[in-house]
Amino acid sequence: MKYSVSNIIICMLLAVCCLFTGCTPSQSENKEEALMIPDFIVEVESGRDPVVLQLTDPQILDAAQQRVPNRISSDQEIYYATSLIERHCFRYIRETIEATKPDLILLTGDLVYGEFDDNGTSFLALVEFMESLNIPWAPVFGNHDNESKKGADWQSAQLEAAENCLFKQRTLTGNGNYTVGIKQDGELKRVFFMVDSNGCYSISEESRANGHTISDVGFGKDQIDWYTKTAQSITKLSPSTKISFAFHIQLGIFEEIGARYPSDESVDIDTAPNKMNGDFGYLGANLKSAWDHDRSVWNGLKALGVDSIFVGHEHCNSASILYEGIRLQYGQKSSTYDRVNYLKKDGSIVGAYPPSGGTPLIGGTVMTLSQEDGSIQNSHIYLCEK
Repeated sequence: MKYSVSNIIICMLLAVCCLFTGCTPSQSENKEEALMIPDFIVEVESGRDPVVLQLTDPQILDAAQQRVPNRISSDQEIYYATSLIERHCFRYIRETIEATKPDLILLTGDLVYGEFDDNGTSFLALVEFMESLNIPWAPVFGNHDNESKKGADWQSAQLEAAENCLFKQRTLTGNGNYTVGIKQDGELKRVFFMVDSNGCYSISEESRANGHTISDVGFGKDQIDWYTKTAQSITKLSPSTKISFAFHIQLGIFEEIGARYPSDESVDIDTAPNKMNGDFGYLGANLKSAWDHDRSVWNGLKALGVDSIFVGHEHCNSASILYEGIRLQYGQKSSTYDRVNYLKKDGSIVGAYPPSGGTPLIGGTVMTLSQEDGSIQNSHIYLCEK
């Protein structure tokens, strides 16, 4: 068989590469193929652990856009004034990011309170703010976003057009089912499946028009088929790649968190991992709106080798629990819009709608990934000090 000079050089380089990495040519090729599967790749330089930050439920609420008179109280009309987005949301996110210095931000739903954003200005303000940070950010929709009369297609187009935003609107059930990979030292260390858990009960007609925005909570069969096939392809090519899922509304299995850590108004804030089992966080409210009570989705994710699931939705719950080898994590609420936990002077935690007395517990959940194998290490909650 004849080889061109260029082919000989390529073969020699590949052989040298494999000599130093211990890989056979086929293993090296598999790693390259695996890196081509995710919709987006975030590459982190060698010599340090990548940092991923979960923010959730900024849920920007613009009182000036309320559809129904007296939908909110007179005090809330003042509190949720259009001009106060910086005070109630952006300053907290900015502080959290400056303190944690993430390589990737996961935003797990309810970007805005869509019912109060029919002209889309709050959504655009959030996109512009997140873009100003110059950090890759990957959002999913929650149960309130698609209420806006601007519609899910318009919202998705704004995200897809943003330079630093990692978002893809497939025509699967929901909007925004896509993958983000973490690449380091030439390897795919971890893949985040960003999936729409649907459940927007008050979908606007503009959102519903695309035919795949639904009010039922949970994954559609087409979503499950997509992520199952994709995860299996990644694992076949790169068995060491870790897999995470991020979406808005929690699975029924999260009720086990409540069983282990009953919610009450005097629960301690534990922002650092427990040395015994790695659990951390706190619960400020009973669980609600869970789905997958037959655990079919849960069992499917376990079968795929998923090691972590990140959700939002429950503003007053910020627990991160290791359950059956999988981390189940509620992200830390990232604004003072809608219901928020307040730390009282007596040390109790009370979930309430603002304005309310006490110190609001706002911030994000930080996950450090091992540069060696992409496993999650040293996770904790960052609570804003300002």
